[in-house]
Amino acid sequence: MNRIKALSLLVKLGLYFTLLSMCLSLLIGVFHQQHHVVIGGEGGMKAWLGLEVSGNWQPLADQLALSGFNEVLILGVIQLAPLLVINGLLLRLFSLYQQGRVFDLANINCFRYLGWTLVGQFLLNIIYPLLVTSTMNSIYADLTLTRSITFGENDIAMLLVGFIIIVIAEVMRQGLMLQSEQELTI
Repeated sequence: MNRIKALSLLVKLGLYFTLLSMCLSLLIGVFHQQHHVVIGGEGGMKAWLGLEVSGNWQPLADQLALSGFNEVLILGVIQLAPLLVINGLLLRLFSLYQQGRVFDLANINCFRYLGWTLVGQFLLNIIYPLLVTSTMNSIYADLTLTRSITFGENDIAMLLVGFIIIVIAEVMRQGLMLQSEQELTI
């Protein structure tokens, strides 16, 4: 159990670092004119901090930028939101592990929420760009953003991982119920 607690602390430190970097990237991405900053000098190590729209949303981001809109504010913030939720859920899960609560209903709920967040992220990747293009095209008559639904193998993999995590949560819940019933019969 001590090993689980020690490893959980290590993972939590990594998650806090990730959360801090995501928050800094979000602030720089939204408030800095170029949406990113590069730290470091010529010939040395460079660090890039900021926010950019990537993946399937890149073509829409390019269209928005060409039309004079802040693509990072419209798309990048939403793209980062599920990652912040996932980070928070993992922090909660490893805090429970650090407390010695390994097979607990709270852990099962963390797994379930994590799985549904991944499923929601898949749906968000499909629905949100359509909502943005439809809304922007109806508000601005001279704007003609292309509507498209795109998703790749990473999106499908995350959907599958989400469903797998939901099934694992259900198996853990069933195991916890069986354990509780067994303890009552003894």
